[in-house]
Amino acid sequence: MPHYSTIGVEEPTQTWGFAACLAGVAVSCLVVGTYVGQAIVGSSLYAAMYNPSVVARPDMSLAATFNPRITPAERRERRSMSIRRKVSGTDERPRLSVFRSNNHIYGQVIDDDTQKTLVAAGTVEKDLAAQLDGKKPVEQAEIIGKVLAERAKAAGIEKVVFDRNGYKYHGRVAAVADGARAGGLDF
Repeated sequence: MPHYSTIGVEEPTQTWGFAACLAGVAVSCLVVGTYVGQAIVGSSLYAAMYNPSVVARPDMSLAATFNPRITPAERRERRSMSIRRKVSGTDERPRLSVFRSNNHIYGQVIDDDTQKTLVAAGTVEKDLAAQLDGKKPVEQAEIIGKVLAERAKAAGIEKVVFDRNGYKYHGRVAAVADGARAGGLDF
């Protein structure tokens, strides 16, 4: 039964209920569907479906591929653990591990079987301050690599495996490796 309203109107008017709303939704869906269909036909998705020589690739930014809840430090720690599963130091070939902070760089030679640090060097050492003073960070890292190699050779270590510790092999990390190779370590 239709509902009649007489508030402020001289003649009774019929207000349409659910049926009119449903009809309006159907018409709007038809209109939106037509526009969406035209958009799909004009897109690369349609081209990829009907033309195999065209490949549709969504334009994804780099930020969309990372989980925002994981900090960069946690990502580095995950990379480090992935590397540590593959790289292990032994008594005859210990691991040369590098740690890089914003201001300093450290290197240590570790025997993972006994879990002992055999040799270590870093830019915070007082006796290296005179050598490192006035040098650029990459030059300081190379000096640390050479000092590390000298100390390792004095301890009887000739061969090591290099652990970049989740950092990119670039800049200061690569300079430590180059300095250690120049100092006589084999890896």
